[in-house]
Amino acid sequence: MANVSLVSVNKSYSNGFQAVKDFNLEIRDGEFIIFVGPSGCGKSTTLRMVAGLEDISSGELWIDNQLANFLEPGERGLSMVFQNYALYPYMSVYENMAFGLRVNHLEKAEIDKRVREAAELLQISHLLDRKPNALSGGQKQRVAIGSVLVRKPKLFLMDEPLSNLDAKLRTQMRVELAKIHRQFGATIIYVTHDQVEAMTLGDRIVVMKEGVIQQVASPNELYNNPVNQFVAGFIGSPAMNFLKVLVTREGEQAILKCGEYRLAISKILERRLQEKGYLGKELMLGIRPEDLHEDGSETCRLQMNVMVREGLGAEVLLHGEIIGEPVCAKMPPSCQVQNHEKIWLYPDMSKVKLFDLETEENILYI
Repeated sequence: MANVSLVSVNKSYSNGFQAVKDFNLEIRDGEFIIFVGPSGCGKSTTLRMVAGLEDISSGELWIDNQLANFLEPGERGLSMVFQNYALYPYMSVYENMAFGLRVNHLEKAEIDKRVREAAELLQISHLLDRKPNALSGGQKQRVAIGSVLVRKPKLFLMDEPLSNLDAKLRTQMRVELAKIHRQFGATIIYVTHDQVEAMTLGDRIVVMKEGVIQQVASPNELYNNPVNQFVAGFIGSPAMNFLKVLVTREGEQAILKCGEYRLAISKILERRLQEKGYLGKELMLGIRPEDLHEDGSETCRLQMNVMVREGLGAEVLLHGEIIGEPVCAKMPPSCQVQNHEKIWLYPDMSKVKLFDLETEENILYI
């Protein structure tokens, strides 16, 4: 497999637009790493630079300790899976999977061995004689992945490979990809805009915004310790709620004043805010939907005007407003609150994030 290093990589176009800015990343041998972010953030452009499909404007790309900036795509020892499957419609599944091996003049017996092993792993052995137009979307994607597996590349690149599948198939294919990674120990760079895919598949996730890396960390680290408000809002489904608060005192008690509501805070948090000079200043409070509860202390609660109730069987999502700001709360199925009712919500203050209004940095980041 391969280790990959991107050192101060930039991508600019002739019109002056800079798609990727000072990208630095070390990818370990055998790592499953995800590039994630909104459309236009530069994640696919970065992947295409690794693949050799886009020139690097400045910086260095190293693959297995070899400078790869000027290597042709075929010299980089990698294979790429696209979202549109890229199958030859007039060839059978077997022929599609074998095509790249034949081009490289492998022996017929070796080609047959690799194709059948990959087909068995992907559970498509019974489809080898079919043409792509006779396959479902999920089957086509398995064939596309199989066409890459048989080449035994040292690096797999995947550009939103599941985006054309329905929700059920995406879930199934996520499981298959995780199995493939475990079995092959492959180094995989995977691009997606879907943060659920990122959270379930990645060893580490690279969160990007406007061509700039915001944070590189494990899924748990991103979820529990986001470096800034953008990462906090992007990672998690439903997304984190944000409310403006004032750090102040009422007698001996330090509080976060949120409109007409008051949230008591611990002495430890009070000291941290005081040390950082935030007493008397406004901050942005972040709280995840699952960290808002139906009961708790009256010294720490917010009232929500419920607009839409979504019953999802195992949980209930309440969508509404607090101090005029949109808020979502994830409740247990026993919650009986209906549309146009009000509910008191009690935030778990140990899970609250606080962000500087100007820099948007997480002031509690560890």
